[in-house]
Amino acid sequence: MTLLAVMIATCLAVLSACQSVPSDNEEIGEMVQAVEAAIDAPEQSASLRTIVEYGTDSRYYVMIRGWLVQELKGVESQRDATRDPTLKSQFEVKAAFLQTAIRRIDLE
Repeated sequence: MTLLAVMIATCLAVLSACQSVPSDNEEIGEMVQAVEAAIDAPEQSASLRTIVEYGTDSRYYVMIRGWLVQELKGVESQRDATRDPTLKSQFEVKAAFLQTAIRRIDLE
């Protein structure tokens, strides 16, 4: 086998291996989508687990904690601004969920 053939075979093997491993961008995208879905569904038991799973990962902790804090501020603002008792109750549930999520990732 010539040197060129060996180099081509090696490059093809490396490319094949790289294509089977998800990129960092894909991994971050999946994490963002999972956390967003969890924030949007505080009533589901898996939501808190999802946030804790990603939020305790040192690669994502700062981003997720900041995201949760900003979500909490927005929810509290909406809760304080509404006069509708049903909406106020929904905002209180979401605020409690976000506070719990922040505490959990801080304690882990």
